[in-house]
Amino acid sequence: MAAVLGRTEIGIKKTGTTVSVPDNPKAKLMYYLNCMCSVLDLSGTDNLTRLRNYRQYSSLTEAETDALVTLCFLLSPDELSGKVIFQDATMCGDRSNEFYEISAVRNNLLISDSIIIGGQRRAVSKIMAFKQQWLINYWVNPMKHFAPRLARIAGAAAAASSNTRAVTGSTPPRRAIAYKSSSETINRRNNSNSDDCCCVIL
Repeated sequence: MAAVLGRTEIGIKKTGTTVSVPDNPKAKLMYYLNCMCSVLDLSGTDNLTRLRNYRQYSSLTEAETDALVTLCFLLSPDELSGKVIFQDATMCGDRSNEFYEISAVRNNLLISDSIIIGGQRRAVSKIMAFKQQWLINYWVNPMKHFAPRLARIAGAAAAASSNTRAVTGSTPPRRAIAYKSSSETINRRNNSNSDDCCCVIL
């Protein structure tokens, strides 16, 4: 199968499978993280295994749930849209999302050829297409559910940063956390003509 993304035609093939996700905000957020780990080639990261096992969502500790919510915020759709995930109902077919393996990557694609995660460059070899309802079900609504927890985490991070500044007199290189409940940014990115070839996360 071939598809045009941006101005370049590339060879791609579907690789997605049908899964059953429990009807629980935590499970849905874990499934979202699992999907992002797939496109970002983070499958071999051991410390993410429990956070991605959405069928065992009830076994997560409070600390692990904090880590899940923080990661899903940092790997939010508005950060990755137009890089490795794309809102495209046609590519999804009768599914709410679909994965594609990229068999050829060219320099002037709107797809990143690499993404930097935590200081490590990751090659992009897979993308995910999704419908708006998928985004609402697996990121927007779960993040609304966990908004109070995210606010608590942000408050703790701000306090830690303030203490660090008081002791060292400098500001730590840490990204601020702020909850976004709207997907308008994603729509703006999907309609943009950016030719960036690399995306930096964390």
